[in-house]
Parts: sequence; C-alpha cells; structure tokens
Amino acid sequence: MTTEPTPTVEPTPTVSDDTASDRPPTSVPDGATVEACPYCERPFPTDRLRALHLGERHADRLTPEERATFEETEDEEIDDLFVYHLKVVALIVLVVMGLSYVYAFALA
Repeated sequence: MTTEPTPTVEPTPTVSDDTASDRPPTSVPDGATVEACPYCERPFPTDRLRALHLGERHADRLTPEERATFEETEDEEIDDLFVYHLKVVALIVLVVMGLSYVYAFALA
C-alpha cells in the first residue's frame, strides 16, 4: 500500500490596507492638483475624499485635527446620502403612482 505525500499548502499572505497591491491603479494628469494621503500617498481629487479615506483606512494614526476633519466630513457625507435616499424613494413613489394612474385609465 503506497501513500501519496500530502501537498503542502502555503499560507496566504495577509495584505494590509497600506500596500499598493490592494489599491486601484490611479493616474494623475500632469499639472493637476491632488490631495494625497500622508500615510499611503494615494492621490484624491478632493480634500473631502482624502478626509474620508483617512478616517476609514488610517483611523488609528490620525491627529486630532485630521480626526475632527474626518468627523465633520463624515457628517456631511451622511447628510448627503440621506438626501439621496429621499430622492430615490420619491422617484419610486412617483413611478408607482404614475403607473397606477395609467393602469386605472387603461381599464376605464
């Protein structure tokens, strides 16, 4: 009776949030002004996006000023998302009501 050797399984290396392998490729046009992350040097088109990135990816390393900026920006983002959701719900209601009226007139 022969036994086959069991294959060795290499552990999958863990990838931290700061490595370049998990970031999407970015290209910055020459002469464009960008806001770069001070920790991973990832470029962002606006300071708002950079502040959100800092709070989500580098929360343990933020300075008090960066944390305050993140919290303000996050509040603005939550408000903007709430308004967007209200608009989507209003649109869905309008579409359903419109289809209901069309259906009601088609039966009449």
